[in-house]
Amino acid sequence: MRSNWLLPTLAALLGVVLGVVLVDPSADSVWALGGLAWRGTPRETRTVLSTVLGTAITSLSIILSLSMLVAQNLGAQYSPRLLRIYQRDAGIRIVIPVFITTCVYCVVAIQRFGLIPGVQEQPRPAAGMAVLLLVACGAALVFQVLHTLQLLRVENLVRKVAGITMAVARRLDQRRQTDAPPVAPPPRSPHALPLRAPADGFVVDVDGAALLARAEARRLVVHVNVAIGEPVLRGTPIGWVEPERTGLHRAAREPESLVSAIALDRWRDQDADVALGVRQLVDIAIKALSPGINDPYTAVEALDQLTFVLCGLAHLRLGPRVLADGDGRARVFLRAPELRDYLDLATEQITRYGAGEPVVVLRLLRLVGAVGQSAREPEDRQAAHATLQRILAEAERARRDSPPLGLQQRYAREVERAMEGAPLPPLPALEF
Repeated sequence: MRSNWLLPTLAALLGVVLGVVLVDPSADSVWALGGLAWRGTPRETRTVLSTVLGTAITSLSIILSLSMLVAQNLGAQYSPRLLRIYQRDAGIRIVIPVFITTCVYCVVAIQRFGLIPGVQEQPRPAAGMAVLLLVACGAALVFQVLHTLQLLRVENLVRKVAGITMAVARRLDQRRQTDAPPVAPPPRSPHALPLRAPADGFVVDVDGAALLARAEARRLVVHVNVAIGEPVLRGTPIGWVEPERTGLHRAAREPESLVSAIALDRWRDQDADVALGVRQLVDIAIKALSPGINDPYTAVEALDQLTFVLCGLAHLRLGPRVLADGDGRARVFLRAPELRDYLDLATEQITRYGAGEPVVVLRLLRLVGAVGQSAREPEDRQAAHATLQRILAEAERARRDSPPLGLQQRYAREVERAMEGAPLPPLPALEF
């Protein structure tokens, strides 16, 4: 979990340290600072610091105003779920601390110069540092404006979401390197003890290694019946524990210690939630297809990225996890989505809202065909065939007797042949 306050706090502490150290340094320090040690009286230096402080605050207000406009645009035009991406973007996480350091430094230095008597002129490193920080603020302002303009381009936005999603998926795939081969979990026995959610919230991560270590040490078998991203209610069962006969009397105390390995939060988080990234791309597409926006091109851009994401997921290890102890006995069973679950999530709502738009239907058919070709499990390939038929049926209901419908039907037949081994057909000219 990342803290939004860590970098601003460190920036404020840096500003305090610089303000204390540079106001009245020793002679050796002044010599070492070289060109930073501008000559001036305490009054002149306070004037320089006050000017820098005013300029930094003005620039910061410009950045904050721009950020609010971008946040409003992301939430209204694309999806409120994208605000978290902007909040964690480098432009915000780096630029804001630069201004915090400058403002805190100037305030501390101005206060300390008020305690220095006399009007003698001598080297003042504090003034030179203030000017350097002002230059850094100017560079940060230019960077943030250009970076924000790039982020507002829909092509960059959907690509960023897809990149984050695939990075999360690869990290989760790395966790599966030591997993046991998937097996069906045994039926629940009468001695099973429930695992109950300790609070309301969303499952943001499940520490399988910690669960395995505790289960092996206490001779338990743990079943977690919720996936990352699911909402849970406090006190409701989220799994169960199967104690061995020898550990039956000890197991009654174990559920409370085991649920600590299941992380909950007030909202879904991107750090381990692949489905959230898919959902964000779906949100962008269906928002673009709404009557108020009516932007099929944005929906097409989102569908292209969904195609890349789902085909990438097809080459990773998905589905429920099984973790075994040193003796090879399966002790932890974790629930996780299959490729067909992601396919349904990526297509169901977009099909419902975009069935009347030919370019969207063709992109959906192409997505399903690409996933069907990439899928390794027979169940996933069957799901791709069923999804293609569902998309075509929705398009037929939405645009019955429409001229583009025949084109969509022919393309669907070519895509079905592609899922049986033929090359994926190119998109018709209508698509471009």
